[in-house]
Amino acid sequence: MNTSTQQVTGAVVPVRLMDLTTSERAVALYASDMPSGRRRHSVEQVSAWIEQGVQRLGREQTARWGAFLYGHRLLELSRSVTDQVQQRHEQKYPQRGRLAVADQNAANNVFWTGLSADARSRNLDAAVDGECACHGTGSIPAFYEEGLGTVDMLCPVHAAVTLRAMRGPLVAA
Repeated sequence: MNTSTQQVTGAVVPVRLMDLTTSERAVALYASDMPSGRRRHSVEQVSAWIEQGVQRLGREQTARWGAFLYGHRLLELSRSVTDQVQQRHEQKYPQRGRLAVADQNAANNVFWTGLSADARSRNLDAAVDGECACHGTGSIPAFYEEGLGTVDMLCPVHAAVTLRAMRGPLVAA
């Protein structure tokens, strides 16, 4: 079992890799000494970089930034990223290529080391760092149709519970 330690008010708190979501691992890798180039690395080496990133950022910030990263990804896929959200994202991750490498290594690490039940339950949690296009309502104006008026789409972040219920379970029990 891979664990890292984190300094919190003088106490050492162990962090199990399995308890980190995919996005949290990507955030930790971006903050670590991981090289930015695309190369294959051992599971042990990637795990060590994840642990290093969690130590640098702290568990709370890693979790918060992980939710922001996933939220940005969802908004980006729906073409709903506001200028403020994009600006904050670029401030956190100025090297797009490095973030892509961190994302890929995080996904590979999840494949090899798995997710705990807690991490699996949080793996789809998303947040928005700034003003969301839906303004917290859960609906984003998508387009205007003659006779219908404005047609809205569900916000992929703020309507996540509704979207998950519509999609049904991702994995059979």
